[in-house]
Amino acid sequence: MEIRDLFELENDTDFQKINQQVNSFNALKILRLENYEIRHSNILAWLLSPKENHNLHDYFLRKMMEYLLLIEENIENPLYEKIGAILNDSLIDSYVYREVKTDKNRFIDLVIVNRQLKCVFLIENKFYSTESENQLDDYLQFIQDTFKNFRIIPIYLTLDGEKPSSEQYFILTYEHIEAILNTILMLFQDQISDEVYKFIANYNQILREKFYPDHEQITQAIDIYRKYKQTIDELFEESPLLHKQLHYEPGYQFQFMMKYKNTIDYIFKHGKNILSYSFERFIQQEFNNKEVLYHAHPTTPNLLPPEWVSISNIPLREPNYWLGKGLIVWLGQTIDNRLRFIAEIGPLEYSGRIWFLEQLEKAGLSFRASAKLEKARYTRIFSRMIDINKWDDMDELTQAIAELYQDPEFAFLRKQVAAILNNETPLIENASIPMEMPGLDDTKTKVQHAFKKWMESKGISESHYRVSQRHLSFEIPLFEAFKEKLGETREKWWWHNGPFLLWMRINAESLLFILEIGPVEADKRVLLMEKLKEQGIKFHKKGLTIEARYNRIHSETVSIKGLVETELLDVFDSLYENEDLQELLQKLQFVYDEMIARVE
Repeated sequence: MEIRDLFELENDTDFQKINQQVNSFNALKILRLENYEIRHSNILAWLLSPKENHNLHDYFLRKMMEYLLLIEENIENPLYEKIGAILNDSLIDSYVYREVKTDKNRFIDLVIVNRQLKCVFLIENKFYSTESENQLDDYLQFIQDTFKNFRIIPIYLTLDGEKPSSEQYFILTYEHIEAILNTILMLFQDQISDEVYKFIANYNQILREKFYPDHEQITQAIDIYRKYKQTIDELFEESPLLHKQLHYEPGYQFQFMMKYKNTIDYIFKHGKNILSYSFERFIQQEFNNKEVLYHAHPTTPNLLPPEWVSISNIPLREPNYWLGKGLIVWLGQTIDNRLRFIAEIGPLEYSGRIWFLEQLEKAGLSFRASAKLEKARYTRIFSRMIDINKWDDMDELTQAIAELYQDPEFAFLRKQVAAILNNETPLIENASIPMEMPGLDDTKTKVQHAFKKWMESKGISESHYRVSQRHLSFEIPLFEAFKEKLGETREKWWWHNGPFLLWMRINAESLLFILEIGPVEADKRVLLMEKLKEQGIKFHKKGLTIEARYNRIHSETVSIKGLVETELLDVFDSLYENEDLQELLQKLQFVYDEMIARVE
């Protein structure tokens, strides 16, 4: 890399614009709050307490209760009606307690008690980690024994709305917390101090970056990466050297890296986004150069299925909607790193929209009553998600997009919609849908189904494993604990961006089973690898270098030729219960207990 390359990058106005955005001052980022669950709990305790110095009184607590009623998954909760009754009264006399110790020496993250209303809210906060065995039931039992004759509202707060093991717990996500903060910033600026406002704004920014990434900024990062790919790649490869103790190099390149490290990391992370490339490959394979209207957007690629071109006959109220048509199919990455596939009706002129919805209802589709209101703009008519293991694998992404598009139910919907738009009689019953995807390899299908059953038998929830055509992967609570302390990897790694992962590659007649360490931030990774070496865990000597990114510390290959599902379940058991692997996991637990748990 020549110095001229650095000058060219530094003088790019788009690069400087992203640099300003990425490095905007945020005190909470300096403290690395975003990576530590306990610090989120401390902030939530402050916001939830009506007696604290934020002068919001019971607003945050009340809004959180309101969201419990608005979240659709909570409607079936047996305690649902109790919340509405509580909201009839003031919550100002509520008191918040942190790390409440139970009779089983466990600690409840947050307990909110209102003795006047005789109600208690308990909140289990899971930012990266998951619940341990009987944890939620134990917490609830302790609170019930402590506060007899109180109305008790248990809440399970997670990043992605993970379903709790106990049906009595209400679901709440950090996305809803961010929505409350955003409302506070809009409504209370004149009623709270500047210091409190700035603090809430900083915390809100951290959550927004987690849940609402700036698509325009990401698109800009992708453009810069494509324009300066070789320079960005070389700078990123050398950036771990900056973590080396007292490291210094003379010359402009070292100064450049020190000045723009965060920006280079950001551009590298988002610039390698290959969803748009995978989408373009899917278009070529699916339509074989036939004319199709599409846009390979980097974060939400979209298309109009060719069968639906007659939607142009119904005028749009908003001509700038997606591709300028009243129907769209779009894809995107979910918060928990799955691939989402949506078919949607857009803001058609009202009369045409009502006619279209009514025709779809006659064909057997159903919609909420609000979809027929004149103010309604968007209505989803199909939604699916699919697991993605490796988000940097173009083959896997392309195959996943094709699988979603070729889904038998969506293929049938395409025919129904096309018939309606062409004034033909739509099919009513979907008797022709095959039970399995055509061409899907039988062995892979059996392995995938068996793996899901095995995950269920191990009590591992869907949010902590992935199944794709080529790979199976999962994480255990210990890996999540490491992630909470060490943070996410410095580049995209699989679907969870955590330090450790157990994964399998499905081959024609065998399974390759691997435990791997990913690209943790350089200084933390070296410390981790040194501790693993002390425990006798073997890996390639390059794993101790500052620039190392991946290391396999356990692998095994096993034959699956001709096995039925019950035999595959036994194979998964034997792979996981392998004596060497279990000894290795015990050593990892020791490393965590003795060293990593203290790292911040």
